[in-house]
Amino acid sequence: TAVKEKQIQLSENDNEINYLESVLAFLENTEDVKEIEALRTELVETGYLRRRKQAGGFREKKYKPEPYKYTLTNGMTVLVGRNKENDILTLKTAGNKDLWLHTKDIPGSHVIVQCGGVQPDEAAIFEAAAIAAYHSKARGSENVPVDYVPVKYVKKPAGAKPGMVIYNHYNTLYVTPDPSLPQRLRPR
Repeated sequence: TAVKEKQIQLSENDNEINYLESVLAFLENTEDVKEIEALRTELVETGYLRRRKQAGGFREKKYKPEPYKYTLTNGMTVLVGRNKENDILTLKTAGNKDLWLHTKDIPGSHVIVQCGGVQPDEAAIFEAAAIAAYHSKARGSENVPVDYVPVKYVKKPAGAKPGMVIYNHYNTLYVTPDPSLPQRLRPR
């Protein structure tokens, strides 16, 4: 019984570590104070930080998530989530026929290619994968593995931390993040 309980605890600890690594990757890739404050609010909601004492009884402002938006060379729109926003983007905003991308076993952002039921060509998938690699902990690496799958195969397990999902029926490709790609594709 003790061995079984310890295995469960190890699994839970691995999930906690993965979540905190994704938070760290997000912090390393942002300089926007609003995004950092939104992350702080998320950490308060998940129990990692205590609420700040508010002077005069004012409440903290609610953060309205807005993903980064890019337009691929073929005209398709790419949405890039940020931590808690990943869940909203993947599970509520994206359609079943849209394409979901994420770095394989590396903390990073959920990336959605809004396909509108049209299968994106290989060049578009590589561009979106480069964006996914750029918005991950592997930003400075080469040959980053990126999984991609239709959104309908992405699920959130009950009780999982923000941004944690499971998926199947995926393909993997390897890309090198191009720091100039997001600037060339013009975030909107």
